[in-house]
Amino acid sequence: MSDPLECTKIKEKVAVDEQIKTFEVTEKQVIVHCSLHSPNGTYVRIWKSTYLKTESGQHCPLVSWKGITLAPQWMPSSDEYTRFTLIFTGLPSDCKVFSLIEDIPKDHGFVKHGIQRNTSDIYQIAL
Repeated sequence: MSDPLECTKIKEKVAVDEQIKTFEVTEKQVIVHCSLHSPNGTYVRIWKSTYLKTESGQHCPLVSWKGITLAPQWMPSSDEYTRFTLIFTGLPSDCKVFSLIEDIPKDHGFVKHGIQRNTSDIYQIAL
């Protein structure tokens, strides 16, 4: 017969292990370093509605941004290229290709299709 106390310890360990796995999955992020051709005098911004879209249709929302302002505020470019970083929630493990989509109520939102997944989930793209 097995010891009931030992079974309880095993169940607790399994429960803790599952919590750790869940935490690891939820803490994944995708970092996208962007370069946008924006001649001096151009104004740029990013919309909070920007997301990554997997080939299966899943959306990974934007969670943080650096080097660019969030709409409705505009930021003037001071160089020929504006460089900024976007951080998204993690992609599902089975994702191999995804798109970056700035879903906005106007024309000319940023769109980049066919981004090949890599092991680091850090990307450099030109928009």
